[in-house]
Amino acid sequence: MKNKIEILFISLIAFIFGSCEDWLTQEDKSAMSTSQTYSSIASISSVAANLYSRLNYPQDFTIDDQSLDLTSWDEACNSSAYWASAANKNQDYRQFYDYTLIRYINSHIQSLQTDISASIPEIYKKYFLAEARYIRAFVYFILVSRMGGVPIIEEVQEYTLNPLTLARPRNKESEVYDFICKELDEILDDLSLASTALTTRATKGSALALKCRAMLYAGTIAYNYDKNLSKGLILSSGVIGIDKSKANEYLQKCLDAYWELEKMKQYSLYKVNADLALNYTDLFLKKAANPEIIFSKDYDGQNFLNYFTSRAICRAMKPSPKSGSEISPTLNLVESYENVSTRSLESINPYNGDIQVESMGMNTSTYDYKIYDNPEDIFKGRDPRLSATILYPGSSFRGNALDFQAGLAVKSGDKFEFKSVQIMDDYLDATKGYYNGVRMTGTEGPHRTSTNVSHTGFLIRKFVDTASGSEASGSSTVPYIVFRYGEVLLNAAEAAFYLDKNGITTYKDINMRQLALDCINQIRKRAGGESFAITDAELTFDRIVSERKVELAFEDHRYNDLKRWRIADEVWDNDPDSPTAVLFGLWPYKIYAPGESIDGKWLYRKVKLDFRSSPIYFDQKMYYATYPMNSGNPYVEKNPNH
Repeated sequence: MKNKIEILFISLIAFIFGSCEDWLTQEDKSAMSTSQTYSSIASISSVAANLYSRLNYPQDFTIDDQSLDLTSWDEACNSSAYWASAANKNQDYRQFYDYTLIRYINSHIQSLQTDISASIPEIYKKYFLAEARYIRAFVYFILVSRMGGVPIIEEVQEYTLNPLTLARPRNKESEVYDFICKELDEILDDLSLASTALTTRATKGSALALKCRAMLYAGTIAYNYDKNLSKGLILSSGVIGIDKSKANEYLQKCLDAYWELEKMKQYSLYKVNADLALNYTDLFLKKAANPEIIFSKDYDGQNFLNYFTSRAICRAMKPSPKSGSEISPTLNLVESYENVSTRSLESINPYNGDIQVESMGMNTSTYDYKIYDNPEDIFKGRDPRLSATILYPGSSFRGNALDFQAGLAVKSGDKFEFKSVQIMDDYLDATKGYYNGVRMTGTEGPHRTSTNVSHTGFLIRKFVDTASGSEASGSSTVPYIVFRYGEVLLNAAEAAFYLDKNGITTYKDINMRQLALDCINQIRKRAGGESFAITDAELTFDRIVSERKVELAFEDHRYNDLKRWRIADEVWDNDPDSPTAVLFGLWPYKIYAPGESIDGKWLYRKVKLDFRSSPIYFDQKMYYATYPMNSGNPYVEKNPNH
């Protein structure tokens, strides 16, 4: 009997793990009966593939879908939506209320319990049922994190002529998080039937990673109860808001999930290369033998397309005239990478004296600029994750030096005159692109034009495929990582930090402050070595905010983090004088001063991205998206501030 079970287990893993792409192929089941659909492993997996495809994360790795909105907030701007401003977002932003999907999942679960063929071995049934419950827990996490408390429905509701008979009251926000945790705990053993090397389907590891994130979210909301109260983010029914008394319970469950992952000894930080910064770059590009990836969406560039590289790649390598350079990281983000020697977040000051803020369209200046021999010199000494995440002047990509140059800074007495092309299409034109025989603007810009070019002085390196040909439309095979070990470490660090602040200095005989410090330092030492570790005195909430901002940049955490910390409306406050609500760029100019020592050297201008019609604005209504107000439903309760 033991041998038979081992053979079935190996067979299950071979099927589930054999080809992460093949199983995702969704057959048309509309012409099949329920008994036919649940009569084979292949057809059941096709149902699961359909459900995974509807999870709210990017299906083709585009950059401006609400499920991965990289360019609406303060990390970057997007040239294809050049005039768009985050101030245009409203309370419907990221609204998600897909109970049709919940019904499909519940129907799938019911069929796995009642209609599955007796010929399918029990070990398969256990895994498939656990997988379906994992998907449902994932959907409920998306629902609660965006909408607050929602109805928990576990059975299949049959449609009736009077849909109000199906109406349910909203469960409390805390009850939804409790349901997610309970579901995940109950399926862990059955999910362990799948190999941890599998990352495109549910595993014990991915369930623990989801629990770790969800419990941190719940714990943070409870921990920030006073902020919720002051901002009107609590409803007396409990459908919005979690009482402060539940904070420690959720934070401890976050740590429980982290420790269970540690006990598995299957996941770790990606540390293959001697070049530490290269490890951070490669962990997002290399799927094979990558112990950091826990759960991901895979692409083959043919049947499953990934458009990220074709849309984000530098102008010099763009696949078509209307593609490339669609992500321009902001100076706001670049300055979040600390000065390694001082361990501080220092503004980049390209001026002798006070920092100035210039208009993108300014043509002359008498400011006293610092002069640099090389364009990359201004970035020296910054957190190594900067060069691993962002392409800046002086960077190379695919072995080629990138040509960042906003224009020429022509020395004229005590001032500089700035010369650049009027439109980027003319940057190589013999008459329009040159000044006294010297080319004015580099291939990558930056430029204020609306075409595909950097607007900020930066482009993104993270996720951009280094393989030749991957820039062709949809051809990249880089995975989209949903959960990775690095995030789990930061989740655990934050939970332990809060527990210590709440007086729980030890949990399960482990010192909470030391745990937080150890987890953060694992992340930092992977990037910069032993000397990059922080001390206990440096462990603050601001440090946690900073570490998450740089380590998880462009991974769709920034928006959610500021929401759960209840500071999004403070950071993005629509203030035209706010350094966090206004976006900035850093434009490099080559100096034109024949006969002078500074000729051919570089200066920078800090520019306000004045194409943005207004500063970033996060209205307090946006902490929870608009709850659907179905006509006649007696249970509907509006979200706060709506």
